[in-house]
Amino acid sequence: MKKVLHYKTNFLNKSETFIHRLIENHQNYSPSALCYRKKSLAGSIPVYESPKSGFESLKNKAAFHTNLPLPYYRKIVNQLKPDIIHAHFGYDAYKLLEIARDTGIPLVTSFYGSDVSRLPSELFWKKRYKKLATNCTFFIAASEFMKSQLTKLGFPEEKIGTVRFGLDLKEFSSHSNKPDQKNIMMVGRLVEKKGFEYAIRSIAELKKAGFTPEVNIYGDGPLMNNLKKLTADLNLDNQVRFNGFQPIKKISLAHQKHCILLAPSVTASDGDMEGLPNTILEAMASGTVVVASDHAAISEAVKQGETGFLAAERDINGLSEILTQIFREEFNLEQVRKLARKTIEQDYTIEKMVSDTERIYDRFV
Repeated sequence: MKKVLHYKTNFLNKSETFIHRLIENHQNYSPSALCYRKKSLAGSIPVYESPKSGFESLKNKAAFHTNLPLPYYRKIVNQLKPDIIHAHFGYDAYKLLEIARDTGIPLVTSFYGSDVSRLPSELFWKKRYKKLATNCTFFIAASEFMKSQLTKLGFPEEKIGTVRFGLDLKEFSSHSNKPDQKNIMMVGRLVEKKGFEYAIRSIAELKKAGFTPEVNIYGDGPLMNNLKKLTADLNLDNQVRFNGFQPIKKISLAHQKHCILLAPSVTASDGDMEGLPNTILEAMASGTVVVASDHAAISEAVKQGETGFLAAERDINGLSEILTQIFREEFNLEQVRKLARKTIEQDYTIEKMVSDTERIYDRFV
């Protein structure tokens, strides 16, 4: 069987289930992984981690922090002799570029969000991305919107393909919770681009209209204390609960108890943007009605009034108005749920993600 070596500096962060799903479900390629730090979600595949002690660790640490090829990476690539290398995130692909060139092994890079929206504006990265655009074999964008971002950054359009995220639909069974249950969930890291501040403020507006839904926030991050303070300042302590980070199995179970997923993503002050949040796809697969912002690639999956509902970024009144209409039962939510699930089944399955990715590999192996 042909071999693919996946690379990510941190393998993997807890939120990166979308990468884990791909690697765990390869059909025609035997996967292994290379990383600087082994973290979580490794599963059953072999993971090669840069040494953390001895003289070899010092050499690799120095190379890592100066964006030079790590001797350990070169050693593992020469040892494994993969047919193709797949790097995840643009900033990580750069660390494998020289090794791929020297060995003649094709290098494919997947982009996901911040590596397209925020990173190119940082010092030195415009030059590095120019080198990556010229020398990397092929690029994978997670959406058509992201593909257009890459072309604007100077990546050759003919070297970019779109592979959408894929879900294992066995993990997400559809439900039909009614709006009179008045429960809302939010999922994601507590960072600016998730827009949770605007969601909480929209709940305060909803309260003025006479609706007091229970709101559960699943996630952790640097804005936790700020959001808790905002919740208290708006007198929403009895409605809004912060549940911290939860594994995907618990999120899947939470969908069965909630009517609405609120996902009001925004462009952050440093330019950071989403791709298409997996939390939205998981909700659509589960029958949880999506109320989101018209941000980045979200509208590629969430069609206004058909597979979910959209408001403008930072539009507190727009969000609260949609929620009010839902609670007043002004929409045919059963039809929305059916169309949302159908969209996932057609375009966002793990089987399609793996097949589309391996077809790209086959072009260069």
